[in-house]
Amino acid sequence: MTGSIAPKIKFEQKQAPPVLSFMLVLLCAIVYIQSATVGSTQQWLISHCFAIGPMKELFANLQALLPATLGGRAGAMELLIKSITEFCTVAFYATFASADKTWAMGNCYFLYVFGAGNEQRLGPPRYLLLILFSMLVPWPFVLFEAGRIGGEAVYFGPFFLLCTLLGATFVFPPEKKINTEWFKSSRGNIFATEPRAHMTDKYQFKPTFFMILFIVYEGVMWWFLAHSNPLYKTVAVIPGLAALTTGYVVVSLMVWNATGSLKDGALRLQTVRMYNDILKLDVGHDTAIKGTSMALGLPPERVKEWVIAQKGKMGFN
Repeated sequence: MTGSIAPKIKFEQKQAPPVLSFMLVLLCAIVYIQSATVGSTQQWLISHCFAIGPMKELFANLQALLPATLGGRAGAMELLIKSITEFCTVAFYATFASADKTWAMGNCYFLYVFGAGNEQRLGPPRYLLLILFSMLVPWPFVLFEAGRIGGEAVYFGPFFLLCTLLGATFVFPPEKKINTEWFKSSRGNIFATEPRAHMTDKYQFKPTFFMILFIVYEGVMWWFLAHSNPLYKTVAVIPGLAALTTGYVVVSLMVWNATGSLKDGALRLQTVRMYNDILKLDVGHDTAIKGTSMALGLPPERVKEWVIAQKGKMGFN
Protein backbone atom coordinates (compact mmCIF):
# COMPACT_ATOMS: atom_id res chain seq x y z
CA MET A 1 0.00 0.00 0.00
CA THR A 2 1.27 3.43 -0.88
CA GLY A 3 2.93 5.23 2.00
CA SER A 4 3.10 2.13 4.19
CA ILE A 5 6.22 1.17 6.06
CA ALA A 6 7.55 -2.35 5.73
CA PRO A 7 6.76 -4.47 8.80
CA LYS A 8 9.71 -4.77 11.14
CA ILE A 9 8.73 -7.26 13.82
CA LYS A 10 6.71 -10.39 14.30
CA PHE A 11 3.28 -9.56 15.67
CA GLU A 12 0.58 -12.19 16.12
CA GLN A 13 -1.69 -13.68 18.72
CA LYS A 14 0.11 -16.35 20.70
CA GLN A 15 -1.43 -19.72 21.46
CA ALA A 16 -0.24 -19.73 25.07
CA PRO A 17 -1.85 -19.06 28.44
CA PRO A 18 -1.76 -15.39 29.51
CA VAL A 19 1.00 -15.90 32.07
CA LEU A 20 1.59 -12.19 32.74
CA SER A 21 -2.12 -11.63 33.35
CA PHE A 22 -2.11 -14.43 35.90
CA MET A 23 0.94 -12.81 37.48
CA LEU A 24 -0.92 -9.48 37.78
CA VAL A 25 -3.72 -11.29 39.59
CA LEU A 26 -1.18 -12.99 41.84
CA LEU A 27 0.56 -9.68 42.61
CA CYS A 28 -2.76 -8.10 43.54
CA ALA A 29 -3.46 -10.98 45.92
CA ILE A 30 0.04 -10.90 47.44
CA VAL A 31 -0.03 -7.15 48.05
CA TYR A 32 -3.44 -7.45 49.72
CA ILE A 33 -2.21 -10.29 51.95
CA GLN A 34 0.84 -8.21 52.87
CA SER A 35 -1.32 -5.20 53.81
CA ALA A 36 -3.81 -7.33 55.73
CA THR A 37 -1.23 -9.12 57.87
CA VAL A 38 0.74 -6.15 59.23
CA GLY A 39 -1.87 -4.98 61.71
CA SER A 40 -3.58 -1.86 60.38
CA THR A 41 -4.43 -1.98 56.70
CA GLN A 42 -5.25 1.72 56.70
CA GLN A 43 -1.86 2.63 58.11
CA TRP A 44 -0.19 0.38 55.56
CA LEU A 45 -2.03 2.16 52.72
CA ILE A 46 -0.90 5.55 54.02
CA SER A 47 2.75 4.52 54.34
CA HIS A 48 3.07 2.48 51.12
CA CYS A 49 0.68 4.02 48.58
CA PHE A 50 0.44 7.33 46.74
CA ALA A 51 -0.08 9.88 49.53
CA ILE A 52 -0.34 13.36 48.00
CA GLY A 53 1.77 15.20 50.62
CA PRO A 54 4.88 13.00 50.51
CA MET A 55 4.61 12.56 46.75
CA LYS A 56 4.59 16.33 46.19
CA GLU A 57 7.86 16.51 48.10
CA LEU A 58 9.28 13.58 46.16
CA PHE A 59 8.43 15.11 42.78
CA ALA A 60 9.87 18.43 43.89
CA ASN A 61 13.10 16.63 44.76
CA LEU A 62 13.13 14.92 41.36
CA GLN A 63 12.72 18.23 39.60
CA ALA A 64 15.63 19.69 41.55
CA LEU A 65 17.89 16.65 41.26
CA LEU A 66 17.54 16.14 37.50
CA PRO A 67 19.28 19.41 36.45
CA ALA A 68 21.79 18.95 39.30
CA THR A 69 22.65 15.50 37.97
CA LEU A 70 22.96 16.76 34.41
CA GLY A 71 25.18 19.54 35.70
CA GLY A 72 27.54 17.02 37.30
CA ARG A 73 26.93 18.04 40.92
CA ALA A 74 28.57 15.61 43.34
CA GLY A 75 26.16 13.14 44.95
CA ALA A 76 23.19 14.23 42.82
CA MET A 77 23.12 11.02 40.80
CA GLU A 78 22.83 8.83 43.90
CA LEU A 79 20.01 10.96 45.29
CA LEU A 80 18.22 10.93 41.93
CA ILE A 81 18.39 7.15 41.70
CA LYS A 82 17.13 6.86 45.28
CA SER A 83 14.17 9.16 44.53
CA ILE A 84 13.29 7.33 41.31
CA THR A 85 13.43 3.99 43.14
CA GLU A 86 11.15 5.36 45.85
CA PHE A 87 8.66 6.58 43.25
CA CYS A 88 8.65 3.23 41.42
CA THR A 89 8.12 1.38 44.71
CA VAL A 90 5.19 3.59 45.65
CA ALA A 91 3.72 3.28 42.14
CA PHE A 92 3.95 -0.51 42.38
CA TYR A 93 2.26 -0.80 45.76
CA ALA A 94 -0.37 1.80 44.88
CA THR A 95 -1.22 -0.02 41.65
CA PHE A 96 -1.87 -3.40 43.28
CA ALA A 97 -3.22 -2.39 46.70
CA SER A 98 -6.76 -3.21 47.87
CA ALA A 99 -8.63 -2.07 50.97
CA ASP A 100 -10.28 -5.40 51.85
CA LYS A 101 -10.86 -8.94 50.64
CA THR A 102 -13.91 -8.17 48.51
CA TRP A 103 -12.09 -5.28 46.88
CA ALA A 104 -9.09 -7.49 46.13
CA MET A 105 -11.30 -10.13 44.48
CA GLY A 106 -12.94 -7.51 42.25
CA ASN A 107 -9.56 -6.07 41.27
CA CYS A 108 -8.19 -9.52 40.44
CA TYR A 109 -11.22 -10.27 38.29
CA PHE A 110 -10.90 -7.14 36.17
CA LEU A 111 -7.12 -7.50 35.89
CA TYR A 112 -7.72 -10.87 34.28
CA VAL A 113 -10.69 -9.81 32.14
CA PHE A 114 -8.95 -6.78 30.63
CA GLY A 115 -5.46 -8.26 30.67
CA ALA A 116 -5.72 -11.72 29.13
CA GLY A 117 -7.05 -10.70 25.70
CA ASN A 118 -4.50 -7.89 25.38
CA GLU A 119 -1.66 -10.19 26.34
CA GLN A 120 -2.72 -12.74 23.73
CA ARG A 121 -2.82 -10.08 21.01
CA LEU A 122 0.36 -8.22 21.97
CA GLY A 123 2.56 -11.04 23.21
CA PRO A 124 4.33 -11.00 26.62
CA PRO A 125 7.16 -8.51 25.82
CA ARG A 126 4.86 -5.78 24.46
CA TYR A 127 2.25 -6.47 27.12
CA LEU A 128 4.89 -6.07 29.84
CA LEU A 129 5.92 -2.74 28.30
CA LEU A 130 2.29 -1.63 28.36
CA ILE A 131 2.04 -2.58 32.04
CA LEU A 132 5.12 -0.51 32.85
CA PHE A 133 3.60 2.51 31.10
CA SER A 134 0.36 2.02 33.03
CA MET A 135 2.18 1.94 36.37
CA LEU A 136 4.21 5.11 35.78
CA VAL A 137 2.41 7.52 33.47
CA PRO A 138 -0.84 8.29 35.41
CA TRP A 139 0.71 9.30 38.77
CA PRO A 140 2.02 12.74 37.76
CA PHE A 141 -1.53 13.45 36.56
CA VAL A 142 -2.78 12.43 40.01
CA LEU A 143 -0.64 15.18 41.52
CA PHE A 144 -1.91 17.63 38.91
CA GLU A 145 -5.55 16.84 39.67
CA ALA A 146 -4.95 16.86 43.42
CA GLY A 147 -3.37 20.29 43.08
CA ARG A 148 -6.47 21.57 41.30
CA ILE A 149 -9.03 20.25 43.77
CA GLY A 150 -6.85 20.70 46.87
CA GLY A 151 -6.77 18.56 50.00
CA GLU A 152 -4.73 15.55 51.01
CA ALA A 153 -5.57 12.02 49.94
CA VAL A 154 -4.08 8.56 49.50
CA TYR A 155 -4.60 6.97 46.08
CA PHE A 156 -4.41 3.22 45.58
CA GLY A 157 -5.84 0.41 43.46
CA PRO A 158 -5.45 -0.77 39.86
CA PHE A 159 -7.91 1.73 38.37
CA PHE A 160 -5.26 3.41 36.21
CA LEU A 161 -3.79 0.09 35.11
CA LEU A 162 -7.25 -1.13 34.13
CA CYS A 163 -7.95 2.09 32.23
CA THR A 164 -4.73 1.57 30.28
CA LEU A 165 -5.74 -2.01 29.40
CA LEU A 166 -9.21 -0.85 28.43
CA GLY A 167 -7.75 1.79 26.12
CA ALA A 168 -5.57 -0.87 24.49
CA THR A 169 -8.60 -3.09 23.95
CA PHE A 170 -10.30 -0.56 21.68
CA VAL A 171 -7.38 -0.60 19.22
CA PHE A 172 -8.48 -4.02 17.98
CA PRO A 173 -11.72 -4.62 16.05
CA PRO A 174 -14.19 -7.21 17.39
CA GLU A 175 -13.32 -10.78 16.48
CA LYS A 176 -15.51 -12.46 13.85
CA LYS A 177 -16.24 -16.16 13.57
CA ILE A 178 -15.71 -18.29 10.49
CA ASN A 179 -18.71 -19.94 8.82
CA THR A 180 -17.27 -23.40 8.23
CA GLU A 181 -20.41 -24.66 6.51
CA TRP A 182 -19.87 -22.22 3.65
CA PHE A 183 -16.48 -23.75 2.86
CA LYS A 184 -17.83 -27.30 2.97
CA SER A 185 -20.74 -26.53 0.67
CA SER A 186 -18.74 -24.30 -1.67
CA ARG A 187 -16.17 -26.96 -2.51
CA GLY A 188 -18.18 -30.10 -1.80
CA ASN A 189 -15.53 -31.42 0.54
CA ILE A 190 -17.10 -33.51 3.24
CA PHE A 191 -13.68 -34.06 4.76
CA ALA A 192 -13.06 -30.40 5.46
CA THR A 193 -12.00 -30.15 9.06
CA GLU A 194 -13.28 -27.82 11.69
CA PRO A 195 -10.80 -25.08 12.56
CA ARG A 196 -8.76 -25.71 15.65
CA ALA A 197 -9.99 -23.29 18.28
CA HIS A 198 -7.48 -20.62 19.19
CA MET A 199 -6.45 -20.76 22.80
CA THR A 200 -7.03 -17.02 22.73
CA ASP A 201 -10.76 -17.47 22.09
CA LYS A 202 -11.46 -18.22 25.74
CA TYR A 203 -9.94 -14.87 26.68
CA GLN A 204 -12.11 -12.79 24.35
CA PHE A 205 -14.85 -10.60 25.81
CA LYS A 206 -17.28 -7.91 24.81
CA PRO A 207 -15.51 -4.63 25.63
CA THR A 208 -18.68 -2.55 25.94
CA PHE A 209 -20.33 -4.89 28.45
CA PHE A 210 -17.27 -5.19 30.65
CA MET A 211 -16.54 -1.48 30.36
CA ILE A 212 -20.01 -0.76 31.77
CA LEU A 213 -19.49 -3.39 34.47
CA PHE A 214 -16.12 -1.87 35.31
CA ILE A 215 -17.59 1.65 35.55
CA VAL A 216 -20.36 0.42 37.85
CA TYR A 217 -17.84 -1.44 40.03
CA GLU A 218 -15.52 1.56 40.36
CA GLY A 219 -18.50 3.84 40.98
CA VAL A 220 -19.67 1.68 43.88
CA MET A 221 -16.16 1.58 45.34
CA TRP A 222 -15.83 5.36 45.01
CA TRP A 223 -19.19 5.91 46.73
CA PHE A 224 -18.25 3.53 49.53
CA LEU A 225 -14.93 5.27 50.19
CA ALA A 226 -16.45 8.75 49.96
CA HIS A 227 -18.87 7.86 52.76
CA SER A 228 -16.62 5.66 54.89
CA ASN A 229 -13.17 7.24 54.62
CA PRO A 230 -12.76 10.28 52.34
CA LEU A 231 -8.97 10.19 52.82
CA TYR A 232 -8.69 7.19 50.52
CA LYS A 233 -9.32 7.43 46.79
CA THR A 234 -9.18 4.89 43.99
CA VAL A 235 -10.55 6.94 41.08
CA ALA A 236 -9.38 10.18 39.48
CA VAL A 237 -10.81 11.58 36.25
CA ILE A 238 -7.82 13.27 34.61
CA PRO A 239 -5.32 10.47 35.42
CA GLY A 240 -7.92 7.92 34.28
CA LEU A 241 -8.28 9.66 30.92
CA ALA A 242 -4.48 9.89 30.68
CA ALA A 243 -4.22 6.14 31.33
CA LEU A 244 -6.96 5.35 28.79
CA THR A 245 -5.17 7.48 26.18
CA THR A 246 -1.82 5.92 27.03
CA GLY A 247 -3.16 2.41 26.43
CA TYR A 248 -4.71 3.35 23.09
CA VAL A 249 -1.72 5.33 21.80
CA VAL A 250 0.99 2.89 22.94
CA VAL A 251 -0.74 -0.15 21.46
CA SER A 252 -1.59 1.74 18.25
CA LEU A 253 2.11 2.50 17.85
CA MET A 254 2.97 -1.15 18.50
CA VAL A 255 0.53 -2.24 15.81
CA TRP A 256 1.90 0.38 13.43
CA ASN A 257 5.45 -0.81 14.04
CA ALA A 258 4.34 -4.36 13.32
CA THR A 259 2.22 -3.77 10.22
CA GLY A 260 3.51 -0.51 8.78
CA SER A 261 0.02 1.02 8.95
CA LEU A 262 -1.29 3.31 11.67
CA LYS A 263 -4.77 3.61 10.19
CA ASP A 264 -5.76 -0.02 9.67
CA GLY A 265 -2.97 -2.02 11.32
CA ALA A 266 -5.27 -3.78 13.79
CA LEU A 267 -7.61 -4.81 10.98
CA ARG A 268 -4.63 -6.19 9.05
CA LEU A 269 -3.72 -8.36 12.02
CA GLN A 270 -7.26 -9.69 12.24
CA THR A 271 -7.34 -10.30 8.48
CA VAL A 272 -4.13 -12.33 8.45
CA ARG A 273 -5.21 -14.33 11.49
CA MET A 274 -8.55 -15.20 9.90
CA TYR A 275 -6.81 -16.14 6.64
CA ASN A 276 -4.59 -18.54 8.59
CA ASP A 277 -7.59 -20.02 10.40
CA ILE A 278 -9.42 -20.60 7.11
CA LEU A 279 -6.38 -22.34 5.62
CA LYS A 280 -6.69 -24.86 8.47
CA LEU A 281 -10.02 -25.95 6.92
CA ASP A 282 -8.02 -27.68 4.17
CA VAL A 283 -8.89 -25.08 1.56
CA GLY A 284 -6.66 -23.36 -0.95
CA HIS A 285 -5.20 -19.88 -0.96
CA ASP A 286 -7.86 -18.35 -3.22
CA THR A 287 -10.71 -19.83 -1.19
CA ALA A 288 -9.14 -18.56 2.03
CA ILE A 289 -8.83 -15.08 0.49
CA LYS A 290 -12.48 -15.14 -0.59
CA GLY A 291 -13.68 -16.44 2.78
CA THR A 292 -11.73 -13.80 4.69
CA SER A 293 -13.12 -11.13 2.39
CA MET A 294 -16.69 -12.29 2.99
CA ALA A 295 -16.28 -12.59 6.77
CA LEU A 296 -14.72 -9.17 7.25
CA GLY A 297 -16.51 -7.30 4.48
CA LEU A 298 -13.28 -6.35 2.73
CA PRO A 299 -12.48 -6.38 -1.02
CA PRO A 300 -10.64 -9.60 -1.97
CA GLU A 301 -7.86 -7.56 -3.55
CA ARG A 302 -7.15 -5.82 -0.27
CA VAL A 303 -7.17 -9.08 1.68
CA LYS A 304 -4.74 -10.59 -0.81
CA GLU A 305 -2.49 -7.53 -0.64
CA TRP A 306 -2.32 -7.62 3.16
CA VAL A 307 -1.72 -11.36 3.31
CA ILE A 308 1.12 -11.18 0.79
CA ALA A 309 2.65 -8.15 2.53
CA GLN A 310 2.73 -9.91 5.91
CA LYS A 311 3.74 -13.36 4.67
CA GLY A 312 6.83 -14.51 6.48
CA LYS A 313 6.49 -11.79 9.11
CA MET A 314 3.38 -12.86 11.02
CA GLY A 315 3.82 -16.54 11.66
CA PHE A 316 3.41 -17.98 8.15
CA ASN A 317 5.14 -21.23 7.47
